[in-house]
Amino acid sequence: MLLHTVRFLCSVVAAFARLVRELRKAAAMATAACSPSPVAVLTAPAVSPIGLIASTPLPKRKKTLAQVAVPENLLVAPPPPVVVLPAKVSDGVSGVGRVEQQQAHQSMTKAKAAWAARRRPSRLVIPVADDAGEVAAGWGVAAAPAKEADVEVEGDGFWLASRAGPRHAMEDAYAVVTDKNDADSQLAFYGVFDGHGGRAAVDFVSERLSKNVVSAVLAAAGTTETRGEASSEEDAVSAAIRTAYLATDSELLTQHQDASGGACAATAVVMGGDLYVAHLGDCRAVLSRDGAAAALTADHTCAAEDERARIEREGGYVCRSGSGVWRVQGSLAVSRAFGDGALKQWVVAEPAVTRVPLDAGCEFLVIASDGLWDKVSNQEAVHVISGNQATACRELVDMALRRGSRDDITVMVVDLHRFVR
Repeated sequence: MLLHTVRFLCSVVAAFARLVRELRKAAAMATAACSPSPVAVLTAPAVSPIGLIASTPLPKRKKTLAQVAVPENLLVAPPPPVVVLPAKVSDGVSGVGRVEQQQAHQSMTKAKAAWAARRRPSRLVIPVADDAGEVAAGWGVAAAPAKEADVEVEGDGFWLASRAGPRHAMEDAYAVVTDKNDADSQLAFYGVFDGHGGRAAVDFVSERLSKNVVSAVLAAAGTTETRGEASSEEDAVSAAIRTAYLATDSELLTQHQDASGGACAATAVVMGGDLYVAHLGDCRAVLSRDGAAAALTADHTCAAEDERARIEREGGYVCRSGSGVWRVQGSLAVSRAFGDGALKQWVVAEPAVTRVPLDAGCEFLVIASDGLWDKVSNQEAVHVISGNQATACRELVDMALRRGSRDDITVMVVDLHRFVR
């Protein structure tokens, strides 16, 4: 029993001694907190160049603070010191606890700030597009800046304006040929061409088709006059135009076998008081008769039932792309064109030809590439041209651009009054 009592007293004395030592340590820490530390600047959190708070925790059980070398470009003014009022002697233990709580709260606040900064996504820098005219449906409307390919022409009885689209190099072209046969008749050729897959096809077609058509039409007219078959002249001229189209396509495929592109076209031939309009693809010709628009062409696209049926009869197929456009073999949107050798079995070059006798009601003819017709209706075009033919081409180009056209745009207006007898 005595032995147990002695052991109990010894344990009490040891516990009391430990308590005294802890109180002394707490008092020493309180005193150190009230006095400034000579290395406070070095141990204060530094702000890194990218705005994140960086801190280096000291290892545990380290008796002294290590001297840390900080680069001059990272030295910043330390935050204002926290003033802790000394606690009363009687409150020694509770005062030390408040100091520790404040220090722990500050450390936790800094840690949360650093964590939030690390999780904050970096700022997105969105570059400004160089071409302010590149607009799309739903993204606003703006006029594209002028390019070197912009063309404005005023000729003998016709006007033309052309502007390249923002997506690629200019692939539109035009051709005009006039020739007097005799004192009473006149022959004129007008054409607008829209290339795709490069300039090789459209350059060739714009140069060769006009020559081939004029030669074929003159030969056909001479043949019918010699035979005295005036009633068959319509069929002969239309057949000559078709032959010239097919011959031009054959020449293109022979001389440019490596070319993978093609070209659409809309042409007009005026001869003997008649207007012959032929076309391939989606270039369009519209006649103004007493202020009313009359389309003389129907676009050769895969959306047309007759064109789709023809392609399927020849063993091809037509499918709709992700953008909703019907395409031959999933590739080309037009069903007739010059060139396109890889698709020539289905994309034929036989044109549709229309004859219109010219009378007093025929005012003018507008021929344009699909860059215009995708954004401007037939009647709108006729209305603009009726206001002022000399400036109408430029106005129509600007109208299509304001409405978001991203394709090449070529517009030609032909005055028909000079051909009416």
